[in-house]
Amino acid sequence: MKKPLFRPIATTLICSVFLWATLCALVIGVIQAAYTYVHVQDEFETAVREIGQTNVPLLSVNIWDIEPEAIRRQIEVVAARQEIGFVRLTVTSGQVFVAGNNDLASRPGRQFEIPPPGRAGGAIGRLEIVENPHAFLSAVLHTVGLALLGYGVLTALICILITYLLKRELERPLRQLARFATELTPDRLTVPLELERGPGHGRDEIDLVVEGFSVLQTGINNHITNLDEQVTQRTAELESALASIRRLSTLDPLTGCFNRRYFNERIQEELERAERYRRTLSVIFCDIDHFKQINDNFGHLAGDRVLQEAAECFRRELRAHIDWVTRYGGEEFVVVLPETSLGAAVATAERLRLALTDCLATTLPDMTVTASFGVTQQQPGETPQSLLQRADSLLYEAKAGGRNRTLPELRGDRPV
Repeated sequence: MKKPLFRPIATTLICSVFLWATLCALVIGVIQAAYTYVHVQDEFETAVREIGQTNVPLLSVNIWDIEPEAIRRQIEVVAARQEIGFVRLTVTSGQVFVAGNNDLASRPGRQFEIPPPGRAGGAIGRLEIVENPHAFLSAVLHTVGLALLGYGVLTALICILITYLLKRELERPLRQLARFATELTPDRLTVPLELERGPGHGRDEIDLVVEGFSVLQTGINNHITNLDEQVTQRTAELESALASIRRLSTLDPLTGCFNRRYFNERIQEELERAERYRRTLSVIFCDIDHFKQINDNFGHLAGDRVLQEAAECFRRELRAHIDWVTRYGGEEFVVVLPETSLGAAVATAERLRLALTDCLATTLPDMTVTASFGVTQQQPGETPQSLLQRADSLLYEAKAGGRNRTLPELRGDRPV
């Protein structure tokens, strides 16, 4: 969207002042013109009355004495008045005397019947007087022109004075405010706003804006400081929450061991690491013996207790931060032993088998719980599925052979 054209406030105010001043001058000019019109009409009426009182008796005598030259001079004297445009004298004998602007002869005017000298009745002539419109127009233009000229000069002087005051008291401080706001950056939040004002000015709205900027800067600075602390706190809480979520997503909720999803992700990394550094890695597959009978005879809560105690026992017997145990199925556990040979893994599995029986005999004396174990070692280039399948086959053989035993992988007597 195109930005509107920038226009200074001082220019806008000056244009508004000039427009309203011009409008007021025009209104005053119209009033002055109306007043002048009434004044000119009054002057014409006054002139007509004077002519009736002064010139008509003289014309009566001159007409009676038959003095054409005197009559003509009297007519010219009447027409010479500024308010009179045209004069016509018609004598009853048929003579006509005219003076003034003949273009106005067709216009209606004021008429006087000229009586004989010393008589009240009868008429020896008719005097017609037509108003001079040019005199009216000239008077109106002169009066209105002078009024408009005076108001124009006064308006111009007022606009010049207002322009100077607006630029000094309003436009310059506002431009400084705009420049300060444009250059306000996070590293300049503490820089105070200082305006260059003329000497002797009082406290006004611009000073209130400056004080508002100061309050705003302080508030923003405090908010940023608090915001940094809040961000740090929220980040720590978020990281803790994510760690908890990550931990919960990888743990079995009943036993606290890793779940099967985590096992599938991590076993591949363990195999690749062992292959890369040419280290041994062994796996123990464990299954609680006769677990269905435990659930049937003692209930599922007792079965859950057996699984929890077994997981806790395994964690105590394994190396911290090296070995790890996963609840693979219902009552099945997989123990991963990095950097452990097959012989050491068999010894670990046997230790787990004996520790499990002793631990459950203490915590659950009403039942006898045993477990079977299948132990195997990683072969070069082996996949997780193959390694786990071999361990599972050994566990199946251990259970088929009577349970409560550890069956290791035999590298010479049976195929691997």
